[in-house]
Amino acid sequence: MKELNIVPRGALLIRNGTIEEVGPSRRVENLAGARGAREIDATGRVIMPAFVDADVALVAPGVAGIRLMSRRKALARAAAAASECARYGCLAVGAHTRSAVDLQNIRKVLRVHQALQSKPMRIRSIFSPQFPPSRTPSQIPDALISKWLPAILSRKLASVVELTVDGPEPWPDISLLRTVAIAAAEIGFAIRLRSSGHLERAHLDLALAAGAIGIVAPMDSVRSFAGPLAAVGCIRVIPASEGFDDAGQAAAAIRGAIDEGAAIALTSSYRLSAPSSLNMQYLLHLAVHRLGLTAEEAITATTWNAACSLRLSRATGSLEPGKSADLLLMEVSDYRDLARRVGHHDVSLVMRAGQIVTRSPALNVD
Repeated sequence: MKELNIVPRGALLIRNGTIEEVGPSRRVENLAGARGAREIDATGRVIMPAFVDADVALVAPGVAGIRLMSRRKALARAAAAASECARYGCLAVGAHTRSAVDLQNIRKVLRVHQALQSKPMRIRSIFSPQFPPSRTPSQIPDALISKWLPAILSRKLASVVELTVDGPEPWPDISLLRTVAIAAAEIGFAIRLRSSGHLERAHLDLALAAGAIGIVAPMDSVRSFAGPLAAVGCIRVIPASEGFDDAGQAAAAIRGAIDEGAAIALTSSYRLSAPSSLNMQYLLHLAVHRLGLTAEEAITATTWNAACSLRLSRATGSLEPGKSADLLLMEVSDYRDLARRVGHHDVSLVMRAGQIVTRSPALNVD
C-alpha cells in the first residue's frame, strides 16, 4: 500500500498546473519560486489528491436506448454526470461502454468520452464489448479481433479492453476469453476483467496470463493469487455494493487479500439508470465502517490504487512534484474524520491542473 505521507502544516507550490514542491510550509514559503505566488490559505483543513473512480457509466442508455439518442443529448447527459463527479471531488474516472451493444453505438459512447476529456475530468475510456444473441461462439473472437479492436485502436478511442466473465450474454468458453485477451494485449490494449460474482481460479489465472491491470468483481477468497496479481500491477477494484451486500464476508475476504499483498481500489460503479452515488467520501465511510479498512487504506483505495488501476498514476492519484495539481481542500482538520462523517460532502475546493474548477461558498454569519 502506498503510504499517505502526511505533512503536518504543509504546503504545495504549483507552477503552470504542475506540483513543483511539497513539504513543510516554512520551507516551501521561503523558496525563491514561491515569491509573489498566489496563496490559498488551508490552515486547519486537509489537502488531499482528487478522488479517482475506476468504474462509471457516463453515457446512460435512457428509455429509448443509446441507438435512438442523439449525440448532442448523450453529450449533455454525460457532461452533467462529469460535472457532478467533479463537484464531489472526483477528477479521473474509468468510463466504460457496457450500455452499448454494437460497434456503431460503442463509437458514439467513446466519442462522447473524447469530447469531454479534461472538461474537467481525466477520462480513461474502457471498451467493454457486448455481443447480441445472434452471434455464435465462433464468431465472437473473430469479429472482435479482426474488426472491433483495430477500429477502436486506430481511432484512439480507448486503451483498455474489459472482458465480462458473466452476465446476460456470458462468454461460453474461457478459451475464447483467453484468445481475445491475449490478442488485445498484443496490439497494445490494457486488459481488465469484470464479474458480478466471485472469480474462479481459471479466470484469475487468465488475469495473470494477460497481465490484467484490473479486476472489477467482489473479492474472492483465493488468496494464492493475491500476491502474484499485485506483482504484475493488477488492482482488485471493489464495487460499492460490497459495503451493503454481505459486508461481513466481503470484509474478511478483502482483509485476507490485503494481508497477502493485494492492492485494493474502491469504485462507486455509478450508473445514471440505477441507484448509486457519486459521493466518493461516502465510499470512505463504507470502506472503514463496513469493510474494515483503515482510514489510510480507504483513502489509498480511492486515490492512488484507483489511478493505478487505470494507468493514470503518473499524472494523478497522489500529490508529488512533477504531477498534475489535481487536489481537494477538505473542510476537516483530520483526514480520519472524512470516513466518520457519514453522508457528508466536505469538499470545499476542487483544483484540476492548478485551476480551481469548483469552490463552495464560505459561510457568512453576521
